Amino acid sequence: MNAQEETCIMKKRGQVTVFVVVGIVVVAAVGLGIYLTSVSPGEEDRAYFESGEVASLMNNVKNSIFSCMEQNGRNALIVIGVQGGYYNPPQDYFDLGWAIIPYYYDKGRFLMPSDSVIEKELASYVDDNLGLCLDRLDFEGFDLDYESSRTTASIEQGQVTYTIDMPITVKRENKRMVLQLAENPVSVTSSLSEILEVADYITESHKEDPEMVCISCVADMAEERDLYVDMLDFDEESTTLVVISENRTSEEPYIFEFLNRYPV
Repeated sequence: MNAQEETCIMKKRGQVTVFVVVGIVVVAAVGLGIYLTSVSPGEEDRAYFESGEVASLMNNVKNSIFSCMEQNGRNALIVIGVQGGYYNPPQDYFDLGWAIIPYYYDKGRFLMPSDSVIEKELASYVDDNLGLCLDRLDFEGFDLDYESSRTTASIEQGQVTYTIDMPITVKRENKRMVLQLAENPVSVTSSLSEILEVADYITESHKEDPEMVCISCVADMAEERDLYVDMLDFDEESTTLVVISENRTSEEPYIFEFLNRYPV
């Protein structure tokens, strides 16, 4: 066996039913004690919200809003991990019924989404779900008015940052204050950037050999990034499920998965 044969392994062709386990990740982020930037139409209103008992109650409102922002950022990461970078289904995917798994390599076609596409998917999840979280908030004596958010997500080394453009007007006793969420981006600890580097290597390696992956190379990349990579026969002919996971950012493992389908 030559060196290439020792480091590379032909993709298996058997059919084995794979049960996809969804890892619920708890991603560490900044504390809830943040003070969201506030703007009021007049100094009288500002003084009212910053005085005595009202100021304490107002801090609870701000912290609860920030908690919704943070939680939706976490949930977006969970969903796009299970669904290989997507919140909305792409053109080519396997439908599990309760979730989808995209194809990154499909019989010679290269379909892995770019980082910018994944960032848009993360932002889309937050925009679709943040209002639902805010709707559940209930503060005695306070009313919240807001419209749909416009979120921008940024995948960075060690974290994902969300900038949420969504002014929220807080009303109490005929006075009001506007909270500008966009001035306080939410950063969530995440290995997504490192995971995408490994996923890109696995996918692009098929340009050199459409049926082989250098297992030792993948193992080295994963070890450098403190990740785990599993390649499993899927329940569709000549298809491999790639699962990239890590457990250093939370107590529960974070899972990112996609499919590679090979010629029969």
